Amino acid sequence: MNIPIKEIKIEKPCTIRKMGTSGLREVQEVYNQPLFLEQFAQGIADWFKEAAGTEAAGLKLILGGDPRKGNQRRVEVIAEILAAAGFHVIIPDNGLASTPAVSHAIRHMKAAGGVILTASHNPFTDVGIKVNIASGAPALEDDVNRIHELQNSATVIRKTNYNEAVKAGCIEKIDIIKMYADLLDNIFDFKAMKKIIAAQKISGAFDSMHGAAGPFAREIFINRLSMDALMLREEPREDLGGHDADGEPLHPEPDFDYIPELIAINSAGDRHIAAAWDSDVDRRLDGGSGFFVESADEFALFASYSHLINLENLFGDTIYFCRSTVTADAPDRIEESLKKKFPGKEVRTIETPTGFKWIAELGNWGVEESNGVGNPYLREKDGIFATVFLLKIILETGKTPLQLMEEIWKESGRVYFTRGEVSGKENSEKEVLTDLLQGASGQTGKTFGNLILESAESWNYTHPESGTIAARDAAWVLRFSDGNTVKARFSGTGSSGYTLRVYCSKFDKDYGLPKSDITRPMKEAFDAFLAAHGLTEKSKKYTDAHQPDVYGGK
Repeated sequence: MNIPIKEIKIEKPCTIRKMGTSGLREVQEVYNQPLFLEQFAQGIADWFKEAAGTEAAGLKLILGGDPRKGNQRRVEVIAEILAAAGFHVIIPDNGLASTPAVSHAIRHMKAAGGVILTASHNPFTDVGIKVNIASGAPALEDDVNRIHELQNSATVIRKTNYNEAVKAGCIEKIDIIKMYADLLDNIFDFKAMKKIIAAQKISGAFDSMHGAAGPFAREIFINRLSMDALMLREEPREDLGGHDADGEPLHPEPDFDYIPELIAINSAGDRHIAAAWDSDVDRRLDGGSGFFVESADEFALFASYSHLINLENLFGDTIYFCRSTVTADAPDRIEESLKKKFPGKEVRTIETPTGFKWIAELGNWGVEESNGVGNPYLREKDGIFATVFLLKIILETGKTPLQLMEEIWKESGRVYFTRGEVSGKENSEKEVLTDLLQGASGQTGKTFGNLILESAESWNYTHPESGTIAARDAAWVLRFSDGNTVKARFSGTGSSGYTLRVYCSKFDKDYGLPKSDITRPMKEAFDAFLAAHGLTEKSKKYTDAHQPDVYGGK
């Protein structure tokens, strides 16, 4: 179809950073620079066009994202550029979509890919944009490198008028909520679930954190499952809830620091299921009946009940149960029982680098350290899928989340896990930290806190199919005495400064110990390791700081 196209010459091109593990996240002011968004989007349009070659005309691209400030207008601008490049652009109502819903729409509608606008768990002061490919998965490293080249070499913006493109049929609106809810209905059988929910008077509490989750959660849990559910912070808001009492912007992150109302409701013990989701709904924190399930534990639970979603039919001869290397190794500890569940398949538990694209590449059945669980029916993490799966298991077994986990822990033991961070603004500090971790092997045998550093190394990812090293130095691993392990990596999702993520884990056959008693020595050892080398900044913001513990301790 013919639509008017306007060319805008870029007089002073912006320098655009390369997209990281989850796209490019910058503060609002960066994306709001004159023509920054247009230059960014032009590089994406050029890449999709280059990848499609002569077949580009009329190919579908899905475009949408979370409700944060400015995104609705950004969706229109990007749509204008993609349509001018000849693509058929498909947008959800109001541009609002969850990341897993976009991934599903790409696959369901056989699109060439998609563009997702989200900074995930970051506050509304940040903006993020990422690219997904035809499989529904995030773009891989070679794709990102080429997009980066095209973005920084763009000299002309080619765009059309949004309303004219809509009239011409080059931009189409879809009901992505219905499309996604239909997917989950096909997987889990809402009719059967609804019958048990009514008979057993199952109730829930759900915190959407003013992100994209609200309309999806209402459609699934209220409209389709008819559940008695408290809906917290349901309305999508461009400020994602605004600011806290100290004037800091709220983080739409499903961690214990940010969900006090849901914690209080769940602690009462009378809600069978409770969940919170981040702004683009790819992360979750699930629980119920007074208990919350950590992501690696929940994935081990899902693996044990994977027959409920016909997992064996989604894979070929090999089923990969994946986790990022810094995630607790709970899934690995049930590998033998998983092999018995799938006698005709090769079952492998795999460590991947951080970034769900690595797990998506192997079938998307996996878990990462910051409350993300993969959905093998699409190619992204999926918060609501995880919650519905937990609910399905509760309904099928009649057991609480704690009872379900204790069954697994009794057989395989428990991995006590927490993650924190060391953050700062100066690049010089980051360089000191990097040098320290790189040289940590020279400190073995020394005591830090009450633990002895027994070994230190960086971890490389060997691809399970090619056998080649696909990613180097994906994390630093410090092994202390008595089975205590601390892993660290620099975050790729910040918009300024640096953040070193710190992960503490320890396995014990006794699952009923106070968690804080187990994690404290590791935190203190890592802080002592930093202090011994002149770093005064301590690790902080550990996820178990405000975590309710059914076994006591603080």
